Amino acid sequence: MTLLSRTRLRALALLAAFLAVCFLGLQFIRPELSNPPVLADLQAPAPVKLILRTSCYNCHSNETKLSWYDQIVPGYWLVARDVKLARSHMNFSEFGRMPAAQQSAFLYEAVNQVQFGQMPPAQYRLIHRGSIVTPAELEVLKNYLHPADEIQPADPAQAAAAEAEYQKWVPRAETLATGVPPAPNGMAFLPDYKNWKPVSTTDRFDNNTMRVILGNDVTVRAIAENNIHPWPDGSAFAKIAWKQQPDGQGGLQTGTFYQVEMMVKDAKKYASTEGWNFGRWRGTGLTPYGKNSSFAVECTSCHAMMPDNDFAFTMPIKDRAEPPGLFNREAALPDNLPYQPFRWGVITSSVNRRDGTMSTLYGNDVALTHARTSPQTPYPGGAVLSLVTWREQEDRHWFGGRIPGQVQSAEFVNVSARPDLQSVYSYQVYRGTPLTQTTLSEGPDTQARIDAILSQRAAVMP
Repeated sequence: MTLLSRTRLRALALLAAFLAVCFLGLQFIRPELSNPPVLADLQAPAPVKLILRTSCYNCHSNETKLSWYDQIVPGYWLVARDVKLARSHMNFSEFGRMPAAQQSAFLYEAVNQVQFGQMPPAQYRLIHRGSIVTPAELEVLKNYLHPADEIQPADPAQAAAAEAEYQKWVPRAETLATGVPPAPNGMAFLPDYKNWKPVSTTDRFDNNTMRVILGNDVTVRAIAENNIHPWPDGSAFAKIAWKQQPDGQGGLQTGTFYQVEMMVKDAKKYASTEGWNFGRWRGTGLTPYGKNSSFAVECTSCHAMMPDNDFAFTMPIKDRAEPPGLFNREAALPDNLPYQPFRWGVITSSVNRRDGTMSTLYGNDVALTHARTSPQTPYPGGAVLSLVTWREQEDRHWFGGRIPGQVQSAEFVNVSARPDLQSVYSYQVYRGTPLTQTTLSEGPDTQARIDAILSQRAAVMP
């Protein structure tokens, strides 16, 4: 061996020794990762608890058990950071301290994170193979959260509260809200949201709400032009939610106003939150949600599951879709209808649990204004209403929700005025697959459908 070779070997040995000393020294630089006492553990059946303990508790509880390879720096630093972040978002060791509704919301979010491969994280699953939630285990979690649907009894107190809220709202229904404080992140409230055009409808059994999703002009144009991947800057959604009001016979109506959530697209301005800005306002007083700007983490943590849809959950109802999968084709309305309800405004929505359908009532400008401001008088001439009914389908983007599936019928009531100013009503109905006009003779059945449609109360939109 030459002198040069021996010199190189000696240098490599010294370098290896130096790196080994550094590596050993780094092992003593360890941020604290302790296990505080379990204060209020999640209460759940044993099979559910076992799945969560195996797949979630190592990060989302005060019972973290690190494997030997998790203890090695620099990997330990990443583990310590991830555990602290996970506990701050959801900690099963303190779960019982939260209200039942909040516990349910976190569990639904967790199941959706698992369903879309976000949790446990891919890098964690790669090393901790035992943490993977199998399809069978995922079904156990889903069945625990949502057993078979049951008919909810009518609640007179809930109905009275909805009626009182409605009567207070009607005199100012067409007035745009002013002076609404912005969200804690600075996002301004958009008062014209209730006049935007419909994008879709949702029935949320995870939190017992009913929702409609509306879009501004930029959003509607993007849908018409198949230009939603990505959504163009300036697109805005308003997701309006009401508490479900059961009638005791399987029907659900829009009850008291719960909240409106808004999201606005600007890829550069909001790059840190997936290109979207988020805001949420609760109650008819439109109180901004969140203590500070960090509330948006709740939004982005869910929307992160939808990168292929530009981080938007909603699939707009539209017939043609390029690229496929971004639109809800099954719920599309054909071109042969006398009117296109999606060009109008939303009056209200309903669900029928017995037959598994959901309906939305739309109205042209005349009908919409009348429904919101003059419900005690007959609809005037020029008003046109349409009740569209779909078979419900599971929302493939969110376990806990149902969206329109195959369209079942489209009903139209056209109001005209006689010379004596008395209103005259004509009725048309389209049914079947594809929708085909069904001829009904004038009689009690036709009048019953007209009355049923005209009697639906506008949903409160402050």
